[in-house]
Amino acid sequence: MCSKDSPSVKADGTTDAATLAAEYEEFLLDIEEQPLPGYRTDEMRARIEEVRGTLAAEGVASAGQLQQLLRTVTEALADVRAAQVVPVPEGRDLSAAVPGANDTGAAYEVTETERATATNVLVNLLFTVVETPTHADRRRADHEAGARDDDTSDDTPDDADGGESPDLGLTGYAGPE
Repeated sequence: MCSKDSPSVKADGTTDAATLAAEYEEFLLDIEEQPLPGYRTDEMRARIEEVRGTLAAEGVASAGQLQQLLRTVTEALADVRAAQVVPVPEGRDLSAAVPGANDTGAAYEVTETERATATNVLVNLLFTVVETPTHADRRRADHEAGARDDDTSDDTPDDADGGESPDLGLTGYAGPE
């Protein structure tokens, strides 16, 4: 996915889980083509598969899965930004030069084009992760849909632990007359 691609947002502003699952599948392919250290690619692949599988099965991902994927992608982005930019070298093997690995004795090197492409892919993946709905998003959407269907207003605040305050049927009650 590049920045010119259309977003995975429907006209009503909700994110379609099937579209997101397809985007994650595309990111799996895109990540494999980037000059990232092997361990980063492996970890991102595992995290993306996890999120994609949950999206396909449940239509949402867990907040924990998304948080782990965000962490992995931001670390990869930091690696790419910290990499030494070099002219196109011949015979370079990126798998032997991992950032922060003292035993390799080599620097993590990318060309300017590789850095720009990898950064673009990773940033787009970050945006997709942010668009991915969670169980809390589903509950909130279901609650809002129920409120619209009932044509009542719910002015009760959510509990601090993320749960909703119980509706005691007092909505609109002005007290004894």
